[in-house]
Amino acid sequence: MRKYVLLFLSLCIDYAWVNTAVVLADQLGIAETVLGQPASWAARQVLSLILLSLVRVANVSLGEWLLSYAQTEQPAGQRQWANLLLGTMGVLSGIWALLRLTGPDDGAPFLFMVEDTPLKTAAVALYSTLYSWCGVMLLRFELKAKLCNALLFASVLPLTAINLIFSRDALVASMVARAAIEGRTFPVEKAEVYARVSIYYAILLVAVMLTILYFCRERPTASVGRPLEGSPGNRA
Repeated sequence: MRKYVLLFLSLCIDYAWVNTAVVLADQLGIAETVLGQPASWAARQVLSLILLSLVRVANVSLGEWLLSYAQTEQPAGQRQWANLLLGTMGVLSGIWALLRLTGPDDGAPFLFMVEDTPLKTAAVALYSTLYSWCGVMLLRFELKAKLCNALLFASVLPLTAINLIFSRDALVASMVARAAIEGRTFPVEKAEVYARVSIYYAILLVAVMLTILYFCRERPTASVGRPLEGSPGNRA
């Protein structure tokens, strides 16, 4: 069972970064330069699947590397679900957040600024990288992975509070504008409700994440004459 779960997660991670690279290339105008027009959604998916197949055949899978410790850990049957769940969510969240750098703003609480500025873009990129890195630490069962992720989750609360205090009106406006760009209608009254409950949602989200983080594990420290658990030299 673990073998198939890890294979599925590995495919998800590889598809996420490949598809993100394809979408970013299209949004930066590379597809339009080559094809004479922007690539359609279906074309991007087909290209992503082709590149994903090449990545797996060439044995340069990011997902397999991230999940290698979970795959080889001995003895089998140890608790891994918490690391796999939060780690995969962290890596995917960081990867997909990079798409926001070239898309319309969604009111993310960075530096209490909702408008697009170079500083905002740099902050989003840095925060996305931190999300992915903390997810990597969990998937690799690295030491201090739980501490780093706890600090990251806790940072959501002050950032959300800062955004509501200093940029509530801009946050509401960004929700309405983003919906309009995507061809949807989003009433101002509904956006204001979302803004009011966002702090409560953030508290609930952080509480759930920290609860799951409690069940995460870290690989044992190395000791003299004793190989690391999950390493090839360990026959336990």
